[in-house]
Amino acid sequence: MIATSGIPRRSVLSALLPFASTLREYTFRDLKADALAAATVAPIAIPQAMAYAVIAGVHPKYGLYACILPVIVAALWGSARFLAAGPTNAISMILFSTLGQVSVGGVLILSMPEDARMSYIFGIAILTGVIQIAMGLARLGELANFISHSVMVAFMTGAAALIAAGQIKNLLGLHVASTPGFFPQLHDTLLHLHQTNFWSLGTAACTILCILLLRRVSTRLPSSLIALTLVSLGAWLLDLHQHGVRLAGAIPRELPPLSLPPMPDLRVIRDLFLPALAIALLGAVESLAIGKNLSSIKGDHFNGSQELVAQGLGNVAAGLTSGIPGCGSFTRSALNVAAGGRTRLATVFSGVFTVPLLLLLAPLAEYIPLPSLAGILIVISIGMISKRDIALCLRATRIDRAVLLVTFGATLLLDLEQAVFLGVLLSLTLFLYKVSHPRVERLTPDSPLMAPYPWAAHCPQLAVYVIEGTLFFGAINELERRLHAEESSACRVAVLHLARVFWVDASGAHALEQFMEHCLARSIPLVLVVGNKNVQDILQRTGLLDHLGEGFVAHNLQDALYSAYTLLLRSTCSHCEEEHGPCPIPPDPWPGAPLPPGEGYETRDLAPSAR
Repeated sequence: MIATSGIPRRSVLSALLPFASTLREYTFRDLKADALAAATVAPIAIPQAMAYAVIAGVHPKYGLYACILPVIVAALWGSARFLAAGPTNAISMILFSTLGQVSVGGVLILSMPEDARMSYIFGIAILTGVIQIAMGLARLGELANFISHSVMVAFMTGAAALIAAGQIKNLLGLHVASTPGFFPQLHDTLLHLHQTNFWSLGTAACTILCILLLRRVSTRLPSSLIALTLVSLGAWLLDLHQHGVRLAGAIPRELPPLSLPPMPDLRVIRDLFLPALAIALLGAVESLAIGKNLSSIKGDHFNGSQELVAQGLGNVAAGLTSGIPGCGSFTRSALNVAAGGRTRLATVFSGVFTVPLLLLLAPLAEYIPLPSLAGILIVISIGMISKRDIALCLRATRIDRAVLLVTFGATLLLDLEQAVFLGVLLSLTLFLYKVSHPRVERLTPDSPLMAPYPWAAHCPQLAVYVIEGTLFFGAINELERRLHAEESSACRVAVLHLARVFWVDASGAHALEQFMEHCLARSIPLVLVVGNKNVQDILQRTGLLDHLGEGFVAHNLQDALYSAYTLLLRSTCSHCEEEHGPCPIPPDPWPGAPLPPGEGYETRDLAPSAR
């Protein structure tokens, strides 16, 4: 059946409702596996979400609300069937930094009453979602490929340090105002260190110890939830609140209430845009990287642009249902796979299962000690640091090492959204540097491409160059630099191999024309190897191939070397032996090489001494 637009209805349905194909093919076996996986993921997601809300500087209930409808929406419209979205540590850190740095109408968001403060947070979530949807519709799904691995490693390491520094005060039971920034947090903590509440410290230590012991028993156990439950029970029995141990506070026993951001105001949008953009970029990179990795492991097709739309819809849903913004979570996604989830409905069920858990645990939330949540966050922050990845970046190249250190330093010293923008800028700069320095290599006798042509490889009169990458002014400049550096070799014929070039722009075509003119001025004939049809068409349209003339353009290296050999015979081969000694003689007849118009092999009938 064909739609009016000429596009099959099933294709339209797949684009608008990507989960439709999952529902059509769903079986009872899938249902059983997905339900079991969701029952494993949901209990683990709850304490994490509460802890991430604490990182963001808001009540834990807003983290729980973000684990319901936003998770369901992102899973239904996403591309990766195992990707589980929701609140994450890095996004929560940016949100906390925003509260402490951004003002609306001259008033700092962090200093506002809770209702007003939360309305702006919901506005940030919606604005983040809108930006991500726009990115998806603009087909920016390959964005993650442009973000350097060193940047992501540095940012996650820096975020881990920020989380740990921010939770020390809760761990020690200090009554210190929340201030963004690594060093200000450490400074405030050290100033009030003498006020340490050892009951709080003991509560946090018990939580961490319990988590570590449970993980040794089984990695599939909801260790954080069990530890939180046991320690909360102990806190209730011992009445730790009377000993100065702060509690999380009550959570309403109700479904997430609908929420609305402030009325649209250009000034408010302007104030919130940069934080929302930072969250959108970081969330996009994290989600795309995780989704692409999981899809490749499972052999699934991954559509990055579709995933951006899904994450955007999820964040819009978070802003409308009293949740904080989020993105794809590696921990919950990996657990989803390990628990045996088969389809995207496993993540949907985890969001659904959060509802009864929320209603069941809500009355008990007021007994949860904040030091326990701090202990969970300390464990999470330690898990965010990958010694292997850090060592890899430090040992790889000087550029990777510099990018790692700069981004890590920026994460600790600057506002977190500024650090995100700096990381993205560094990644794009690194990408442009690599593109502008394509591989320009003069082939040597040891080069595999020259192995079938030993005579050409050892010929002192012939220079064969290969360009790999994009043909634009940067590549031509690099080629010019190499030729000038080897001016002493005084080659008489140059072969330029473009078979590994798959794109050329106007600047590249112009620079190539200049390079041809320079070769002509030095009386060096140039033979061009153009293997790619698109590149050939562009050079043909620009007139460069006509400028070279017939016999100076080849489709492969063999034909190019034949043309170069013919040119050498015309000019210098008869005197080459006297200057450079004997050289290998090419085979005769030339295997598979066409004869140029009007040419034959009569020039090869020279006396051996003339060669």
